[in-house]
Amino acid sequence: MNDASVKGMIQEQLKDRLVRMGMDENDLTADLDLVRSGLLDSLAFIDLITALERAAERQLDMETALDDPNTTTVGGLIRLFS
Repeated sequence: MNDASVKGMIQEQLKDRLVRMGMDENDLTADLDLVRSGLLDSLAFIDLITALERAAERQLDMETALDDPNTTTVGGLIRLFS
């Protein structure tokens, strides 16, 4: 998967939440922390990763992935799946 397709998948998965938070796709910048911003709680973040894993047809080593403090950012997720 390339960066644009991963970002598009993130946008698709979060579109309803973005609307509820008064945000739009332009707010999903690489440095936006999805958890710290309040857009996702920890369970919703894991659900997002699961959806991305299914779409990418690969499973992440979550322990290793979560060792990186930037994993919860849009850019961090893009790096994990690109």
